[in-house]
Amino acid sequence: MDISSKPEDSSLEKTFFAHICDKYFYSSEWLTFTICIYISFELIFWLYNVCLVYIEYNDIPAIEKYRIQKHKPKLRFQSEMIREIKNETIKHQISLIFALSSVYPLLNLNGHVSIRSSIPSLFTILWHITVYILIEDFIFFWTHYLFHTRWLYKYIHKKHHIFKQPTGLVSVLANPLESVFQNQLGVWLGPFLIKEKHLFTLCLWMSIRVYQTINAHSGYDLPYISPQYYFPWLLSGTLQHDYHHQHARMNYGSFLTIWDRLMNTHKLQKDE
Repeated sequence: MDISSKPEDSSLEKTFFAHICDKYFYSSEWLTFTICIYISFELIFWLYNVCLVYIEYNDIPAIEKYRIQKHKPKLRFQSEMIREIKNETIKHQISLIFALSSVYPLLNLNGHVSIRSSIPSLFTILWHITVYILIEDFIFFWTHYLFHTRWLYKYIHKKHHIFKQPTGLVSVLANPLESVFQNQLGVWLGPFLIKEKHLFTLCLWMSIRVYQTINAHSGYDLPYISPQYYFPWLLSGTLQHDYHHQHARMNYGSFLTIWDRLMNTHKLQKDE
């Protein structure tokens, strides 16, 4: 794939990132990358979570039937929960922009992040996303598994399990160490290993990863909008992660059930 700048091509598809880079970000590819990835994260994070908050305060029968922990009252975001989530969300949003600012130069240590070239073919995009998912899921499973050993759980990971009944916003509850090794490392190692990566693909990858995380913590086994609905044996999702939060064990994978099945840590049960 040609990663060079192509100013002679006036196609909107091929010049979009170059256009915003030059017009809004002072021709800085580093700034363009950081802001575009940040926006990709924020759009999915807040759109999905706003919907989940609305659902918590409004009983909608068509949706309520998919709530997993029906034996418990709805969260309704009690004051303690609001305070904890608010503080962690603010810290997370601020730290994220600083973390992302270091990603662009690191990715360019092996290959190049293409910003000015044409968007890759659909095959290339799907191939890259598949590689990213496989690598992320491998790292997430094993780091998550380790964080559930007695000492690491007590002093690092327990914070994430404060609430046994999860919702999308609790996904930000994490110790800085697990944020780095369990989350950021898994997300960015795949793009680092693939030499030629495009900003469009990376924005799509970030959106997919955030969507999967919020969906897994949503507390609702909603059909159609959940990937595991279509491939229940292969993909992990809300049912698995909700069980994990209820019991602080089992179901350590993110996207896939492969490693949980191999390690005999896969458990699927809607309500206990």
